[in-house]
Amino acid sequence: MKRVAAYCRVSTEQDDQLNSLENQKQYFEKYISDNVDWEFCGLYVDEGISGTSVEKRDGFKRMVADAENKKFDLLLTKEISRFARNTLDSIFYTRKLKGLGVGVVFMNDNINTLDNDAELRLTIMSSIAQEESRKTSERVKWGQKRLMERGVVFGAKALGYDQKNGKLTINENEAKTVRLIFDLYISGMGAHNISKELDNRGIPTPKGGTRWNAVRVLRILKNEKYVGILKQKKRITIDYLSHKRKVNEGEENFIIVENSHAPIIEKEIFDRVQNELARRKNVTVEKSRYSNRHVWSGKVKCAYCNSSFKRKINNCTSNSPQIIWQCSEAEKYGKEKINPQGKKVGCNCKIVPEWVLRENFLAVLNGVIESKDFVVRELKERVRRAIEECPNKSDELNEVMAGLDKIADKKTRLIDMHLDGLIKLAEYRKSYAQYDKQQEALQKRLAVLDSENKLAEDLKQKLDNIDQAIENLARLKEFGDSICSEVLHKVVVEGRDKMSFYLTTCENKDPAFFKIPLSIRQDLPM
Repeated sequence: MKRVAAYCRVSTEQDDQLNSLENQKQYFEKYISDNVDWEFCGLYVDEGISGTSVEKRDGFKRMVADAENKKFDLLLTKEISRFARNTLDSIFYTRKLKGLGVGVVFMNDNINTLDNDAELRLTIMSSIAQEESRKTSERVKWGQKRLMERGVVFGAKALGYDQKNGKLTINENEAKTVRLIFDLYISGMGAHNISKELDNRGIPTPKGGTRWNAVRVLRILKNEKYVGILKQKKRITIDYLSHKRKVNEGEENFIIVENSHAPIIEKEIFDRVQNELARRKNVTVEKSRYSNRHVWSGKVKCAYCNSSFKRKINNCTSNSPQIIWQCSEAEKYGKEKINPQGKKVGCNCKIVPEWVLRENFLAVLNGVIESKDFVVRELKERVRRAIEECPNKSDELNEVMAGLDKIADKKTRLIDMHLDGLIKLAEYRKSYAQYDKQQEALQKRLAVLDSENKLAEDLKQKLDNIDQAIENLARLKEFGDSICSEVLHKVVVEGRDKMSFYLTTCENKDPAFFKIPLSIRQDLPM
């Protein structure tokens, strides 16, 4: 008497009646009991779980454990896609079970892993199932992206909003908590103390808990949803097989929709909070890092060797000690030369007194303020030229996507031809490898096109931000280390009388480039 078990899986609770969980249970029990040489040894079930990975399939893992404990001799499953849609998993676990003396019968695919040619047929059919999962995943991602662009909300609910049918509406009771958090932060309270205040008032967390923490508070303070901006794809799925997600660090473009829904926080208040968050972060960093004790640290670069300048105290004059900045390569090796190993070391860039850096910086900043209209026009013209030089790649992008679909179809037809005996295995493998190379080349081109499209989008965003960026500079009334810290991105030194400044603003962190030749008097006290 052969001991027989069965494994079944349904992907969602909404599967049709034919594939329903209860239907599969009844079918396997009857099928096994109708065979007089078989003894029913149990049914292993996973409900509402994807088949691309076994990591979260408890029923599957329990089945493997029972096979290791010799609890059954044969496993029945409806089809390969019910067992696994990952080719590696299909091969790995059928081999594992076969090594334990357990055969697997894929009923609809007419495959018994105890047969001699089973693994070849299983590999082909598993590849088809895996490819179908990939195409399905791409279709779903494409559809979700189109919906996101139209303002449909995906992801977890945000405190202060009710989410229904992909739309956000204000939940006034929760919105009061959001406004309170922003008010407390503006009043000077930190995130940790705000969390304690919320706990003391008995205000529930976004998930209905009773204990707040600083992380939850900061997430709310940084969430642009509260000013009516919908920013999605902050977290992305790494691949369709593992389903693992990670923070989007530039691998995919964010999808941002302005005025997507009613705001809870005024834009002015939100911006004040973001500036204050940045200020407090900088204060914390300055207190903890030696390199940021001085406003120029890390911002003065050598035009010749790209090294950073180091701060030094010059005591070699009869006058009072003077603060100077020197190229670190020149400070370490002296003037440029070839060392005994044949490597070029050192640098000929001159040292620069700190007061020269300060005066030049103020001159550049004053020049921007005095010539505000001219600077705006000049920057806009530069950005427009850059945008014009970015070719429109939409047609080629569509061609690449269509090419990828064609290759996927060719692979499927190739597999069918091999299964039907129309081509031999060697010819099948050769053609499949060629399609793989074509697919890889198209995927590389797709990555390049996506990068070029992102560059054009970034340039257009900079064009929109130029007016506000220059206006922010023009509003500055006093100059000092704090202003330099906020506004100066970096300065590239070519000499004492030639420096290039990169300026930025609190609200637009993209540096705007200003290269202004400055006449510096030559009688510098050294």
